[in-house]
Amino acid sequence: MTDRSDPTAAEEVASSFHISERAGHNYVHMRQWEFFEKSLANPWTSDCPEGVVNLSVAENSLMHKEVVEFISKNLAVDPVHHLTYGSGPKGSPRLRKALAAFLNSHFQPREQVQHEDILILAGVTSVIDSLAWAICNEGEGIIVPYPFYLGFAVDIPTRARAVIVPALFQTLEDYKGFDDVFDPQMNIKSLEKALTEAKEKGIKSAEAVKEIASFCGQHELHLISDEIYANSVFENPRASAPVPFTSILTLDLADRIDSQLVHVAYGASKDFCANGLRLGMLHTRNQGLQAAVAGTRQDIWAKMLENEEYTGGFLAKNQRGLAEQYAFATQFLDELGIPYYRNSNAGMFIWVDLRKYMTGEGEVANLSVHHLTPQDNEEYRRREGEIGARFFANGVGIAMGSNFCTEELGWFRLTFSVSREALEVGLQRMWKVLQATKQAGWKPGSDQ
Repeated sequence: MTDRSDPTAAEEVASSFHISERAGHNYVHMRQWEFFEKSLANPWTSDCPEGVVNLSVAENSLMHKEVVEFISKNLAVDPVHHLTYGSGPKGSPRLRKALAAFLNSHFQPREQVQHEDILILAGVTSVIDSLAWAICNEGEGIIVPYPFYLGFAVDIPTRARAVIVPALFQTLEDYKGFDDVFDPQMNIKSLEKALTEAKEKGIKSAEAVKEIASFCGQHELHLISDEIYANSVFENPRASAPVPFTSILTLDLADRIDSQLVHVAYGASKDFCANGLRLGMLHTRNQGLQAAVAGTRQDIWAKMLENEEYTGGFLAKNQRGLAEQYAFATQFLDELGIPYYRNSNAGMFIWVDLRKYMTGEGEVANLSVHHLTPQDNEEYRRREGEIGARFFANGVGIAMGSNFCTEELGWFRLTFSVSREALEVGLQRMWKVLQATKQAGWKPGSDQ
């Protein structure tokens, strides 16, 4: 398979298939979705026990029954609005008004959100793609802290031909561990370093977190706040000083950054357990950007948001379900001595530390990509990929950390927001693979 990190890969693909280099570039970057497509083709159910338990994708199925019931009771097709070109490029006015009310109620904005500042797009993927296209010239970049959602590697370069500028942490002085990723000062250090390197390469533009708005304002960089997990915060009694969710809309940024440079992305996928509806929202006060960026499913989400009592109950029940599933999954990991990052209290996945299953006695202990030799880096990436392949071969999908550009090899992302039965089956299959891997050991350069 063509290496998608090779700058000549797109040219090779274009020549081989007699397509444009632009199409070749897209082909190369879409290869990472092959496992996703294969796992979706044969999902595990109680009626299909040989199917794949997919714990690699950030989908929340805990509230699917409630979503189906709501849609079944409330779906009504209006030919005037649903079978025509609809309400224009900014999306359904009804949904935009409902989202404004929802944000004002659940995100505690410092200033009231106006529906005129909201655009509806086909998922947050489309929001990021559109922002990259509207903000970046070809070859310019967006600073993204590592690790990041692997879809960004497609959303940012595919249409805009923009690039990702990594904001690294492990190479920073005083970095001690994963919790430092949430430290404002460490974020500033990371972004300063990324910006310096970007300028040396002729790259500019940015994405960051709320604490560094002044940094972005100082350098006249756009600040994109992806808040797709805003209401998927759950209680984890064992978390040490858990970080509560605070929307960037809550912060007083008037003296730090021009409001036209601040943009918020949100969607129905995570909090409302509806990845397949493809509903995303962009909030921006930048009128030029709105003009540049700028059906039935929109009205379904609008109807749900308009019912504040239903929405409040739905989100609360979802958060309880996430907490219960997280507790179940981590109890399983604890009982089997599988380490993981313990300070999570939001989202729907766990970072599982499988480094001990990738190394043999007397081998390299530090799997930081910044410290491995090129030869060791290649070898341990191969082993990480082999463990991922073994998981899939044994009917469970767990995402490799290197897919998300983790700075340390051996971390895997395990989604726990599936049904209890599916989660239990998936964890058992994972454990079976890990036992076999530990017993077999490793021989450099060979897949076992």
